[in-house]
Amino acid sequence: MGYDVHITRRVNWWADEGQDISTAAWDAVVAGNPGLAMAPMWWTAGRIVSKNPSDAVIATMCQVAKVLDARVQGDDGEYYDA
Repeated sequence: MGYDVHITRRVNWWADEGQDISTAAWDAVVAGNPGLAMAPMWWTAGRIVSKNPSDAVIATMCQVAKVLDARVQGDDGEYYDA
């Protein structure tokens, strides 16, 4: 088990409705920042997820979210800001 933090465009990461982040958009962000390939984040079901991220990874997720016009939300629904 663990605690996931999500980059999402939906009101809540678990919602069925809302705009997905495409794999093409995620691939473009990673291609523009090779350091992201090393970060423990992956694309799934229209969002990017990291399990038990450190504060540094959450800060990176907030930067990525800005590029993707999205936001960072924890499993319990709380939002993170950079």
